Amino acid sequence: MNMTVRIPMLLNRLSFELRRALYSFRRGPAPAVLLLQVPVLVFVYFKGAGPVYLDMAGIMAAIILISWFFTSLVHGNRKIVVYTLMLLTVGTMLQCIFIKEAMLKQPEKYSGGSPAGSLQAQYLLAFAAALVASAVYFNWKGISSMKTCRLLFLISMGLSLFTLLFATAVGGVRNWIRIGGLSIQTTEINKLLYIFLAAGLLGTTDQPSRKRIFAFYFVTGAQALMLMLQGEYGTLLLLLFVFFAFLFLFAPEIKVFLRTLAVFSAAALGLVMAGYGVSRLAARQPGAGPGRMTGLFLKAYGKISSRFIYWMHPEKDPLGLGYQLIKARESIVLGGWFGTASVTQLPVKTSDLVYPALIQRCGMVFALLVFMIFIFMWLEGMKVFVRKADRYHQAVAAGIVIMLFMQAIIIIAGSTGLTPLTGITLPFISSGGSSLFVSFIMAGLLVTISGNVAWKGCGYEETEEFFKESPVAAKYCAGIRHFNHTVFGPYFRAAARRFRRSRPEEGEGKTDHV
Repeated sequence: MNMTVRIPMLLNRLSFELRRALYSFRRGPAPAVLLLQVPVLVFVYFKGAGPVYLDMAGIMAAIILISWFFTSLVHGNRKIVVYTLMLLTVGTMLQCIFIKEAMLKQPEKYSGGSPAGSLQAQYLLAFAAALVASAVYFNWKGISSMKTCRLLFLISMGLSLFTLLFATAVGGVRNWIRIGGLSIQTTEINKLLYIFLAAGLLGTTDQPSRKRIFAFYFVTGAQALMLMLQGEYGTLLLLLFVFFAFLFLFAPEIKVFLRTLAVFSAAALGLVMAGYGVSRLAARQPGAGPGRMTGLFLKAYGKISSRFIYWMHPEKDPLGLGYQLIKARESIVLGGWFGTASVTQLPVKTSDLVYPALIQRCGMVFALLVFMIFIFMWLEGMKVFVRKADRYHQAVAAGIVIMLFMQAIIIIAGSTGLTPLTGITLPFISSGGSSLFVSFIMAGLLVTISGNVAWKGCGYEETEEFFKESPVAAKYCAGIRHFNHTVFGPYFRAAARRFRRSRPEEGEGKTDHV
């Protein structure tokens, strides 16, 4: 097509989309979200952080307007956008209050430039990344291919290995890569990659083969092993929730999910019993040091068991492992139903314990409203999953919704003392560039999937497998089958025949065997 003809067509399309977005903006809930910034500004002003929030007001207004135009362009779910923007408004309000509190303690740190400069950069980069990722997903059909899945798996393993080798341990966890003044949390990126890996393996065909399911087990096991070596057990728990959700929703038979759940439960129980026995044996023989593998196992077991011990009895170590939970409970009690002006010295209040900090400053009523927004967002995401006709888009939507919602549930329950505390963030509310970056991308992808995506992922290259067959691998597998058939097979068949002959016959006055 001639360029002189294409440019006017694009301008006409852009003008039409702008008019349609403006019409839906005036008649939709977007103006209410935009006006929500006014009472939030008043509230933050009384908290003393009004100038800091004013620095963020322009960026928030731009994010709201561009998000609404993008949603209108792709015909996406507008409720998901509204809930996301409401959570982002709460997070911005809370982070501005934290910045003001930090300014009072360390004024020299914020003497030059805008106090919210770092937060502004995080929002702009995360929002730009979400728009780019959504545009790529909207147009790139090849993301569902096995070739792309293999590439994403190699990237995730490379990030994990690089982190293990070069990252510095913070609190016994290796999950941060520092490049100059920039810190990147690789586990956040791997969470997003895992969703696409799971969707590519189980969502590109209506009946995933055994090879696809085995590849899904292999990918999950490799990711879980890397997370355990990094000491990132909160993300590991989140990964396991997504793993079982994918098996339940997309495995060809329910017995695959039930068998996997039974094996995993038995293995977890066995590891708990083994850890208890080995730890008691090591306590009885303090002079004999454990081996390297035993030491790693005891270290992991001790870290997990201490979470449960100090969750139930944080007063046993009030200045150590129980300190965070004691301070979180103190913040919740002080906050009451409507918040308080007194501030408790709460550790990691901007990330892990952001929910108790929200309760202390805004009250339990406001915190419950935030939790309800997460529930409404989850319900809208489930609607996208149910109504989507293509299985691959269903899988990606389900992975994103489950990942975001379970992350919120885990950190809210842990920080309020309902479950053991884990070191993950609350989406859109906790600070952290990597977490905010991935949360923005997930929300943008969910809105894109809820719209009119032009391509179908189900059935694309469904004959190709994750593991490519090679002559060496084929000979290796044939040798294993031959060895099993000639060595183990006759032994088990003979044992089965002896067992059948040893069974009593019916009618001999003995109990029938079933």
